[in-house]
Order: sequence, then structure tokens, then C-alpha cells
Amino acid sequence: MLRRYRTISTKYPLRTAFATCFIKGSAADLLAQTVVENKSKSQISWRRNLSFAFFSGAYLGIAQHGIYNVIFTRAFGSSQTFQTAVKKVAADFFIHVPFVYIPLYYAFEQTVVFDQNPAAGIDILYGKDSLEIIPVMETYAKIWPGVHLINFMFVPMELRIAVIATVSFAWLTILSSISHGTALLEDENDRKV
Repeated sequence: MLRRYRTISTKYPLRTAFATCFIKGSAADLLAQTVVENKSKSQISWRRNLSFAFFSGAYLGIAQHGIYNVIFTRAFGSSQTFQTAVKKVAADFFIHVPFVYIPLYYAFEQTVVFDQNPAAGIDILYGKDSLEIIPVMETYAKIWPGVHLINFMFVPMELRIAVIATVSFAWLTILSSISHGTALLEDENDRKV
């Protein structure tokens, strides 16, 4: 099955990336809504779920294929050495994620799910009343630099998005919870305040 996926991913990288991440995004949000937020079937927001699925397919699938497999390869080379992998991880953590990926996610979510102006998402992340970028990046730092280091060093290019999709199933569940105020990773003492 892995061999077949690898063949399809090599032949149709964008379609495969979109489909893989669309399904994963929908499943992760469904898990966040039903298990983490404890919603019943009738309370599930299918609009929110579809927005997660679409964002996941479009950005986490197609765009990240372009960023990780095309742009990073052009910028840092195709070598899978530790030094090259560290450069790619640093570019992801310090540039791509805080200034492109997370702001796009929040702007998209505010527009599609909450019928707000996209700027509302940016205000949530970087505004003086709510600096949500800090807990998001702290959580990101616990998961992704290590995953990306392994991914850039050992995983063939055509399987990188599949590896990212596998790990990001949990990440999207966490991100969905953080961005919807569920506070999945909140400290017990913070809840009492």
C-alpha cells in the first residue's frame, strides 16, 4: 500500500497532497469537536469541519508541498544532511509558521467559520488583548521541529507530506481546540482563575 501511495504521490503530487490532507483535516476537526469539545452529532459544525478540511488540503497539502519540497529544496538544497535539515527546520519555525501558516489559518478560519473579517484572525494572534501566537508557537515547538528534522533527513520527498499529514492529525486537533477556546493544553491552575 505504501508503494502504491508513493507511486501516486510521485505521479500526482498536488492531487495526492490535497486529498491526503483534506481527509486528515476533516477527521482531526471531527475528533476535536466530538471528543475534545464533547459535542453530540447534532451539535457538530459541518461548516467548521469543511473549512478545516479545505484549509488542510489546500494549505497543508498543496502549499506545504510547494514550500517543503520545492522552495526549501531550491533555497537550501536537496541534501538530506543534518546541516541542511536544520536550516529547513529553522526557516520553517522562524519564518514560515509564525508569519505565513498560522496567520493564514486564523484569517481563513475567521472568514469561513465565524463570518468575520480576515483581520480578526490576525488580531487574535498578534493583538494587544489576545496574543495567541505564543501558546500556538509553544505547542508547535513541542511537536514539529523534531518531526521536520527527521522528515528532511530520512524521508523521501514524495512521502514527506504523508508523514506531515500523519503527525498533523494530532496537531490539527490541538490547533482546532486552541483556536476555538477549548484550551486542550491549558494548565490546570489556569483553569481555576
